[in-house]
Amino acid sequence: MTIELIILGVGVGALSGFFGIGGGTVSVPLLMSLGFGIKEAIGISVMQMVAGSLMAAWVHYKKKTYAIREIKYFGFGGFFGAIIGAVLVKVLDETLLGWAFLCIVAFTLVRMAISLPQPNRPEIVNRPLYAVIGSGIGLFSGMLGVGGAILMTPVLVTFMGFELKKASAIGLFFVIFTSISSFMTLGLLGMLQWQAGIIMAISSLFGIRLGIYVVHKIHLHHYKRVLVAFYSIIFCLAAYKIIVG
Repeated sequence: MTIELIILGVGVGALSGFFGIGGGTVSVPLLMSLGFGIKEAIGISVMQMVAGSLMAAWVHYKKKTYAIREIKYFGFGGFFGAIIGAVLVKVLDETLLGWAFLCIVAFTLVRMAISLPQPNRPEIVNRPLYAVIGSGIGLFSGMLGVGGAILMTPVLVTFMGFELKKASAIGLFFVIFTSISSFMTLGLLGMLQWQAGIIMAISSLFGIRLGIYVVHKIHLHHYKRVLVAFYSIIFCLAAYKIIVG
């Protein structure tokens, strides 16, 4: 199982850096395929996202992808929302969590497919609104074991006027707050798989820098096509696991 977790960690890290996601959209269904229950998979996923998002934020900061002084308000809202979501994991039925996860991926897939990668209107700059959006997305991220970027990216592109690559990078920055919040809450509730989580967290660091390097090289329209294809694959994997079992 250790080898599988290392391979999964490196792969999730690379995908996380490229697609601007925390990794939960990939790791949760794949960990379930390895035999972990959805609640165990959520705990492992959260530990990986803490390490991966911090590494990604440092790389994007060095590349000056965004200004932290503005986007940090997304994170502040997400931190508190994720605490509530993580508590809900303890009390909600696993089947309900699985279907909620599937609905989130489906929403993201549709929004990304119909959105423009380069919006034709300026970015909306509103710090209180950033905090409200962050808290709402944080609730879902803490509840489903995903970092929140899977929702953050289409929201920023479709409703807030952000360019796709920048929105993707901001989504991964947002994961820092939600994953740390979920990590603390799940730890207090005794729901973390420490050994598996640490293996995946360390392994993911080797892949995440490669993913960020590649995303800066790919053309914007090609990036959108790959992103939609990626979400389609995740949707099919999650649907198969939930429906077929």
